[in-house]
Amino acid sequence: MVLKNLPCFTLAGVFMQNQKKPKGPTPPRKLMQIKVSEVMNKRPREVREETSIDGLLERMMGQVETCFPVVDKNGKLVGIVTESDLLQMFHTQLPGATIGGARLREVLKYSAKTVGDIMTKNPITVSPDMTIGEAMNLMISHKVRRLPVVERGKLVGLLSLRNIIELYRIIR
Repeated sequence: MVLKNLPCFTLAGVFMQNQKKPKGPTPPRKLMQIKVSEVMNKRPREVREETSIDGLLERMMGQVETCFPVVDKNGKLVGIVTESDLLQMFHTQLPGATIGGARLREVLKYSAKTVGDIMTKNPITVSPDMTIGEAMNLMISHKVRRLPVVERGKLVGLLSLRNIIELYRIIR
């Protein structure tokens, strides 16, 4: 006996009329073995250390991405700047009586004029040949959502958690 026009609910509880139940989750092995080069953004927007904070804000407001790899004139990765770096710059309090290492960095970010003043220097990176599983391990252990993709010191892409989620949606 075939029942038609009965409601179907997904695991998230979303009502779907006359649609099949989704297949089970994608085996993690399949997702984890895909190479970073197949998923990464191959043309990330980038900035230079000397880019002004106003210039950075303008560029950030004009796009979906919330981070920029920072490169030198030869395309070598020197840092990364994110919305979090801007938040720290906006929120930094004036210094107290004593200034330690971390506190000093906060004060310097407060008085920042360029991207080089607020960027994270020497960010965690991945190579295009690494697997998504390896990249995700780095994301988890370092608590980051984006990883610059570097080959021979030069920026060749950017891998974000969003890229991985989009991949999951496609292959499941």
